[in-house]
Amino acid sequence: MKNAFGIIVTIGVLIGNTTIAFAQKKDTIAFMNKLGIDNSYTGLSYMESSVYGFHITYTMKKHAVALSPHIAYHNLFDGQSDWERHGVSFVYQYFPIRSSRLFAPYLFYDLNYGFIKSRRDVIVKTEDGLNTYGAIREVTSNTIAHHFGIGTRCNFYKGFFLHLSFGGGPSSFGQSVFLRSLQSAYPNTKESEHPFKNYETALMFRVGIAYQVGLKELKKIGQHCCD
Repeated sequence: MKNAFGIIVTIGVLIGNTTIAFAQKKDTIAFMNKLGIDNSYTGLSYMESSVYGFHITYTMKKHAVALSPHIAYHNLFDGQSDWERHGVSFVYQYFPIRSSRLFAPYLFYDLNYGFIKSRRDVIVKTEDGLNTYGAIREVTSNTIAHHFGIGTRCNFYKGFFLHLSFGGGPSSFGQSVFLRSLQSAYPNTKESEHPFKNYETALMFRVGIAYQVGLKELKKIGQHCCD
């Protein structure tokens, strides 16, 4: 009787361990440090535009870092013309449950720097308020934004994954405003301030698709190419 009971318990333990192992295998990808590329679309309130970025990523078990220049922009507001925008972003991600799960939530910090130059036609009043004249208003702005937020990513096929994140935080900026008069009777004017004098709240969202490959696999590919 004791032997039968022992056999039943042993079978139950084996079945339970097998089920747990299968569930973990189903919800987890074998982990190794990975290098990859990430094509993303990011909405940035401080730049009044959305940014297409191309991140170089490095992922560890619970951490990931990424660096990307701003590649192209999509205006969120009308009225500006002849935009000149440049920027770069650095991203750190922390995965509480591990980055190798099929669905991996994460916390992130995003550091964004943007250089913005815009131009628009304006009507300017004279100091006495009696006359107006046409001018071109050129604004140059430097901005640093710190975004903190949450996101999740889904590993859907052999190193490919989708990700979505939202965040916000403080940003600082400064502007240089140059008014180019269109009438010779009125002079040009320029006002400048410290590049990071002003503060405001910055918001962002990011969605993208990425591909990563393990460092061991890269070494194998390199060995095959050399051979």
